Amino acid sequence: MTSRDTAPGSARSSGGTATATRPPSLLRPSNPRHGPVAQLLIAWAPLGAILLVYWVAQWISAPLSAGAATNRLGFGLHVTGPADADRAVFGEVPTVWLQARLVDGSPHWYDVAAALVYVTHFVAIPLLTAVLWFRLRERFAVWVARVLAFTAVGVTGYVAYPAAPPWMASEQGAIGPVERISNLGWEPVHLDLVGTLVASAQDGSNPVAAMPSLHAGAALLVALFLWPSVGPRWRLLLLAYALAMAVTLVYTGEHYVADVFAGWLTAGLAVTVVASLRATFARRLPTCRAGASGRYAQG
Repeated sequence: MTSRDTAPGSARSSGGTATATRPPSLLRPSNPRHGPVAQLLIAWAPLGAILLVYWVAQWISAPLSAGAATNRLGFGLHVTGPADADRAVFGEVPTVWLQARLVDGSPHWYDVAAALVYVTHFVAIPLLTAVLWFRLRERFAVWVARVLAFTAVGVTGYVAYPAAPPWMASEQGAIGPVERISNLGWEPVHLDLVGTLVASAQDGSNPVAAMPSLHAGAALLVALFLWPSVGPRWRLLLLAYALAMAVTLVYTGEHYVADVFAGWLTAGLAVTVVASLRATFARRLPTCRAGASGRYAQG
């Protein structure tokens, strides 16, 4: 076999003999230099930046929780703005309307569904990040870039516009009766421990991080990322997931509809920003390589 006849996927040794090589697989990770646990920690390392950003944002907003008029950057708490936006569109606040008709002090099947949907927020991004690292490494960087851009835009939003969620606005008398019931559904399925853990996480979180809703935005971010890779049935499920998260957040008193739409816009903006940056780098990379090759030749 001549050099031009070498089969695709094979390499020629120094003696001129063609040796077969295995094409890379999209469904198998390359030979790892670390064990699976170390690999998982590496995959999740970028998410540590998100936790740091959340901590900084919570520190900035802490004075508002203590009754101060502004956060540490001088931005005041918005209590009625999002509620007024919902009322202008729907005629009344959807959260108040839903709870007046569906909440009676006892958990129902829809409370179980709401609790399950709500808790997926805490596992969806880490789970997809791990799957991409182990199975679709070539898409990992794009996904992480989108998550980081989404976080940066979202956190900037609720630091600059600290807003009271419906349950807090209700406590202050700004809207009708609303309870925070995102954990109500764990009791009927005898998973009170899960509800306790989620409630503990909520107690330690930033209570005025409502606008935009990163819960709603993250669900859409996952759906947008997976959308090109799946068929019609899975796309329907992704759409249903994003909508179910939106309804859950509004019903359980965690967010207004305005917060949800702002979260969706944040996800769309993150996707757009990352796509624009990738296109810019793709245009400039050949020029940079050509310039480097020219300098190397001259040297």
